Amino acid sequence: MHIDYDSFFASVEQQANRQLRGKPIAVGGSSLTKSIVCSASKEAKKYGVKTAMPLFKAKKLCPEIIGIKGDGTKYSYIHNESLKIFGKYTDLVEPFSIDECFLDVTNTLKFFDNPINLALQIKKDIRQMFGEVITCSIGIGPNKITAKLVSDWNKPNGIYHVTQQNLQDTLLSAQLSDFCGIGKRISIRLENLGITTVKQLQEIDVETLYLEFGNISGHTLKNMAFGIDYSEVKPSEYKRTPKSIGHQHTLKANTYNRQVINRNLLRLSEMVARRMRRHNVVGKTVSLYLRDSNKLGYHERLTNTRAIDNGYSIYEATQLLLKKANWNKETRLVGVSMSNLVSKSHMPIPLLPQEARKERIMRAADLINDKFGEYTMIPANTVLADQTKGKISSFLKHQ
Repeated sequence: MHIDYDSFFASVEQQANRQLRGKPIAVGGSSLTKSIVCSASKEAKKYGVKTAMPLFKAKKLCPEIIGIKGDGTKYSYIHNESLKIFGKYTDLVEPFSIDECFLDVTNTLKFFDNPINLALQIKKDIRQMFGEVITCSIGIGPNKITAKLVSDWNKPNGIYHVTQQNLQDTLLSAQLSDFCGIGKRISIRLENLGITTVKQLQEIDVETLYLEFGNISGHTLKNMAFGIDYSEVKPSEYKRTPKSIGHQHTLKANTYNRQVINRNLLRLSEMVARRMRRHNVVGKTVSLYLRDSNKLGYHERLTNTRAIDNGYSIYEATQLLLKKANWNKETRLVGVSMSNLVSKSHMPIPLLPQEARKERIMRAADLINDKFGEYTMIPANTVLADQTKGKISSFLKHQ
């Protein structure tokens, strides 16, 4: 099964606030004047409002749309409680994103009459736990690729079951872009081969795909066309090591003020470090992202001799990069990321007293924020930074 919440952030906000129900809303970042739409309610979608659309464009399509600042605390709560619900039905639960999840019910399906009944029971549990506004759509199939393919075919609040009997018809009625893994670049390369439909992908000889995409990717595309997927559902305890962890933020107002820029860089550095510690990783390479008022970008990186997971150490590296850039432009966006990551378990325990003390302080701050909520304890010189939680424009690349 692939479970996909409908208009997730928007429906959570509508469930939390009755006055928003039945109205077109768009959930965005901390700056609603410059934000993008992270989630649109079904009422807003009727006007053509879509995810990743600038909010000002959404207002042109739907003048009465209500902009809401995203609240990651609510969304994380729903996500974590959802995993508990899914865990009642199988121990093979793999989060795919904050609002999507794979379930392998092969071994537990015998306790239910059929997959549809099981899906309906999961929907009932979600409704009882969170309320009637928060709904999900469920795709059921023999593997992850087919379940993911059809989970949004009967949205909102739908179910689609792929069986051996309807598999071919289901595949042929899909667009290539409907498949997870076929994005714009892959689509263009397929089109250059004369492949624009699933049927054509099924019929093309595999050697041609090998020449264009290589043996592994070519074989994967061929299998995809026939709904074949051997990848396993990894349980929620399984955690992939990130390739990079970062946050970026569009400032509330364009600015030349270096103090404002630095406050936000420090806040972002602390956010990055916090996520690194959650993943139990340290990194050597710090990247700085800047964008000016003309939307022209700057990106530079610095590799340290030792791996770090301390927010202030990351911030100090961004200051070196700022100095190197000789940046004096009106700034619109700032971003920080860490790459060249390794597991902290591979690193030696700090022996110097000052290093050990820093480690204890970081752990204590993490425990406080875990218990009382994000940003309960923060560096004093980030208090005046934009109050963004970085949920809208954060990026996390996995292997």
